[in-house]
Amino acid sequence: MAVTHLKGRNKLIEHFKKFDTDKKKLLPLSFSHLNEFAFNRERWALRRIFGYEFPTSASAERGTAVETALNMIMTGSDYEVAKAKMISDFEVKVSTINDPKTEEEREYLEPLLKIGVDSFHKHALNWNLLNYQKKVELTIKDIPFVGYTDFHFEDKTTKEDFYIDLKTSKRKPFGISTSHAMQQSIYQRATNANQKLWYLITRKSGSDFYQLQLDDYQTPMKMCEHIVTVMGNYLSKVDSLDDVKNSLIPNPDDWFWKDEHVLKARKEVWGY
Repeated sequence: MAVTHLKGRNKLIEHFKKFDTDKKKLLPLSFSHLNEFAFNRERWALRRIFGYEFPTSASAERGTAVETALNMIMTGSDYEVAKAKMISDFEVKVSTINDPKTEEEREYLEPLLKIGVDSFHKHALNWNLLNYQKKVELTIKDIPFVGYTDFHFEDKTTKEDFYIDLKTSKRKPFGISTSHAMQQSIYQRATNANQKLWYLITRKSGSDFYQLQLDDYQTPMKMCEHIVTVMGNYLSKVDSLDDVKNSLIPNPDDWFWKDEHVLKARKEVWGY
């Protein structure tokens, strides 16, 4: 496929469309596209260009199960019912993956749910839950994006609406990471509403709750815009899967390649 000389932001999307097919969709982009392209381009290529799908981790399934149970409780479900659903969801998901940390993550489920319920009861009594996992759409540099917010609330007194992105972890947050800031800036542009980060932390010494909020959405958004531009420039220089393969060098020592499914994909694409 020949690359024509394209100028202007309205032409940037043509570079993305080259690799957007029925079998593997590059568009619309999401926050995870940007994060992968910027910080692990080989992973991005395997998933977004070559179309590989990889199992999730036990920690990711733990976070999803806790979040779903919290939503059930906030919409009227009994705690024990929500807890049972959380455990069942987690067990079903991890049964299909081979993660050595499954047992450890299983032990964190209920402590995280408890600190989550306590935190919402403490902070959210004057809030109305408007949506959960709301789909949002926007464009960055004229490239379509899609995302799903966690919890959408309205303050009963001020009538202000805002969003909470829930994170579960075993480590205390020391500020908002670059990737989380980028994600928050995308959601803020899509919703034109304030975004809050809620961290539910549990470890052997106990559980904690932290709320963080960006003071500046513009700086991380500028980074998002830059990554979109760099991604478009990269795609303008490759026309085939062979071009992509020959433009990237996987680092075998990176943790990403420890997973057997990812290692198999790497060998199929790069031969080593």
